[in-house]
Amino acid sequence: MSRSTLLRAPLLLALLALAAFTTQAQADPRWKDGEIVIKFKENARAQDIARIRGALHAQHLKHFRRLKADHEKISGLTVEQAVARFKNDPAVQYIEPNYIVHTNTVPNDPMFDQLWGMQKISAPLAWDVTTGTDILVGMIDTGVDYTHPDLAANIYTNPGEIPNNGIDDDQNGYVDDTHGWDFVSQDNDPMDDNGHGTHTAGTVGAVGNNGVGVTGVCWHARILPLKFLNSAGFGFTVDGASAVEYATMMHARLTSNSWGGGSFSELLRDAIADANAEGILFVAAAGNSASDNDELPSYPATYDLPNIISVAATDSRDNLAAFSSFGVHSVHLAAPGVAVLSTTPENTYSTFSGTSMACPHVAGAVALVLSRYPELSAAHAKELILESVDPLPNLHGVVQTGGRLNVARALAGPDTIPPTAIQDLAVASSTSNRIRLTWNSRVGKQRFDFRSKQETVMAKEVKERLFPHPVPSTEQDASTSVPDSKREHAA
Repeated sequence: MSRSTLLRAPLLLALLALAAFTTQAQADPRWKDGEIVIKFKENARAQDIARIRGALHAQHLKHFRRLKADHEKISGLTVEQAVARFKNDPAVQYIEPNYIVHTNTVPNDPMFDQLWGMQKISAPLAWDVTTGTDILVGMIDTGVDYTHPDLAANIYTNPGEIPNNGIDDDQNGYVDDTHGWDFVSQDNDPMDDNGHGTHTAGTVGAVGNNGVGVTGVCWHARILPLKFLNSAGFGFTVDGASAVEYATMMHARLTSNSWGGGSFSELLRDAIADANAEGILFVAAAGNSASDNDELPSYPATYDLPNIISVAATDSRDNLAAFSSFGVHSVHLAAPGVAVLSTTPENTYSTFSGTSMACPHVAGAVALVLSRYPELSAAHAKELILESVDPLPNLHGVVQTGGRLNVARALAGPDTIPPTAIQDLAVASSTSNRIRLTWNSRVGKQRFDFRSKQETVMAKEVKERLFPHPVPSTEQDASTSVPDSKREHAA
């Protein structure tokens, strides 16, 4: 990650927050030229859709299956003209540019070599209760160095995908997505070529107690790399929304989002709202513009959605960082974000500063909370995090809770939530070497995958081993030969 790139990031964020929606000829445009996102109303007539697409000279780039919106390349009008002309069309739900967003990091002295933030949030006390389980965390960022010795053991592997066979085995629309996806290059290799995403991933879930480097807040989190920011730390809302949609489809429990910029995006808000409907938390960096998000919103952290946790940054003395955005209504809490040491690509470690570094402290804490209380809903997990802060006088009237993260306090109570009764267990699919069982719980749709290259058993036998009560099947024949020697959970 170049020093000059990092130094530009906070300035650009400030410019993005203050700029007016004016011309496409700006030196630093806020959107990608020649591209729009459009969502038609459910009752839109085919001839109206054809009329609008014709006027735009639209070339289809992507359809959002969950969000029912379309990403189009246009040539008939400029982006500004297209939005102005069709935003009030009765057939259009919304039309907007493909906004530019970026990381929320600033550089700092690399001599800082202690994880002071872990002490501040009382992580060592929390680890006496739990060091975490395999909670799936979507890292929506610049990618992750999934070969890093401090991360490799915690990188998510898609149990429904056979690596490098050129087939979309799990039929999720992505071929060979073994370890996430790269929405910049549109391929299955989300390797980090910036450093930012690997750094935030390390704070969330670097392997703990392994005698190597650093430790994350949640020692055993499953890190799902979703790359949509390029090597310079910039990306587009279309790709950001695609990453959120992917995390929702893969049943992540939460996503960590250390990025921001651009104007209000209906598409991105829709994607986060869809995640909310599936019980997925969206932890977001408040921004580095040193401004009040109540007055000048910073997206995505400021969307009015219940699953968002917006995070400001504090230093080692519990002061609000000089660069950190704030907001007594729109920013929920603060967390360590100055001179934070974590993993960086090619087996290195670096110190970065920014609300980007505060955000993954909270994401890791959420993962610990969900490890401790696995049946906790997203709303209650958020409530527990916010109610457990350390109140600080200098944060009163600055962030909503008036406090800084304390993960140990969030874990102090007993787990009194009983497991959800499984009433709709079903065989979703089965092949010669795999069976997939699905069911719903209060935390969303769950699934188990069984695969093996050696021993095979009957689907009926697998079900009887797990659940002695009758289990419905979504297939006519549940006696297909399936594996049992390897069981993997893909919740």
